[in-house]
Amino acid sequence: MKNLLDQIGLLALNLAARMGSYEKRTEAYGSHPRQVLDWYQGEGEDRPVVMFFYGGNWQSGHRSDYRFVADGLLAIGCDVVLPDYRLYPEVRFANIVADTKAAFAHVSCKTDAPIIIMGHSAGAQLGALLALNGGDKRVSAFVGLAGPYDFYPYTEASHWDLFGPVTEYSKSQPVNFVNETAPPFYLLHGEDDQRVRRGHSKSLMEKQRAAGGVANREVYRSMGHVDIILAFSRFHRYRSQVVADISRFIEASG
Repeated sequence: MKNLLDQIGLLALNLAARMGSYEKRTEAYGSHPRQVLDWYQGEGEDRPVVMFFYGGNWQSGHRSDYRFVADGLLAIGCDVVLPDYRLYPEVRFANIVADTKAAFAHVSCKTDAPIIIMGHSAGAQLGALLALNGGDKRVSAFVGLAGPYDFYPYTEASHWDLFGPVTEYSKSQPVNFVNETAPPFYLLHGEDDQRVRRGHSKSLMEKQRAAGGVANREVYRSMGHVDIILAFSRFHRYRSQVVADISRFIEASG
């Protein structure tokens, strides 16, 4: 029943998102059925591009579930790219990372606009790794929502295989790749997040600063793991401090 209710909720959020004034096109960035992205473009010129990676424990999710996020970002003046990527157990983590890099390469070849990487939960971890390891100056900033950045040793049984083999474990931790050349990081977390504790964003912020990089953090009272992404829906965004903070950060990063 919970999954059914979740699906009904997503349907309502995304139906409302369809009322926005924008164009949407779907493009393949590889040959696999999940190597596909949706590109949303709003009205006007000189709009930054936000590349948003959704979460789902690296095992679930679809870009169509997050149309409401694109709608919210379009409303604050951004164009938006929502990529799908291959999932565990079909592939392991190295292949998922390869997909994020391929999606970014596809997008960066097609726009001259600054690209902001953004993600929620597992998508924030993927986005952080891309921003830290990309070596591409086209990434102007990173926005992480409720991301796991410092979670070794793993606490979920499936993760030991997902992030394997053993020699690859360290590559799953964004805190292992902090560096002074990375773009500015803006890490947002709900105070009441029980799924990914807010200490993850604190750890990444502190380590990135210690490495000479730029990183800042916001913690929101009475907000949980899902609440922070629901802030982008039409039902919440006009009074959302999360959206207001991200809007200011993106404008300053432009």
